[in-house]
Amino acid sequence: MASSRSLSPRFALVVSEYNREYTDALLASAQAVLGKHEQKVVRVPGAFEIPLQVQRLARTRKFTAVIALGLVWQGKTSHAQEITRAVTDSLMRISLETNVPVLHEVLAIQTEAEAKARCMGTKLNRGREAAEAALALVANTREKY
Repeated sequence: MASSRSLSPRFALVVSEYNREYTDALLASAQAVLGKHEQKVVRVPGAFEIPLQVQRLARTRKFTAVIALGLVWQGKTSHAQEITRAVTDSLMRISLETNVPVLHEVLAIQTEAEAKARCMGTKLNRGREAAEAALALVANTREKY
């Protein structure tokens, strides 16, 4: 696993520029949970570009986990399902191939209310949940099996 595991955890956050109002909210929530842990934020144009940057970061072995944050409007883009599937498959492959946890919060959204609830809400906030999951994975990895 990444040599940074024995030191303080380091997190990379790959964030889509597209739908920035929502992705900024996801990012802020994730960063609040990660607190003082080292964080590197990398912006990419849209959801489809997220996996390539995640792969680049995971392959460096400098990060304990990589968090992918984006939003795809279902129904507003004719190929939204294809984008969502491609991103999901790619992120899982990257995680398995590099053995670096990749937290997938590239959300498939149908309504503005759903976007606000999942990106900006206090109950169902996917940015917060991604960071909490990343911290839990770090704790699990440090346990001896």
